[in-house]
Amino acid sequence: MRGKVWLHRAAAVVCVLLTVPAVLWWKESILFVILLSLATQAWTSWGAAEAADDRAVSQRLDRIEQQLRHLPGAERGPDD
Repeated sequence: MRGKVWLHRAAAVVCVLLTVPAVLWWKESILFVILLSLATQAWTSWGAAEAADDRAVSQRLDRIEQQLRHLPGAERGPDD
């Protein structure tokens, strides 16, 4: 999981570094600016999709709830 964090941070640094040539030479290379913009949008969408994927958190919470139900003296919830 930590690797994904550094991957996104590295991509952000690359985008910031590529912004400098985009600002300096945008008149000569509109295609470069368009491609940079599209790449940034695609990367952002991918990162948002990963952030919205809560399966791991959901599964962990389910396991915690199951463990709590099996504790001696644990109250039963409305779904039991």
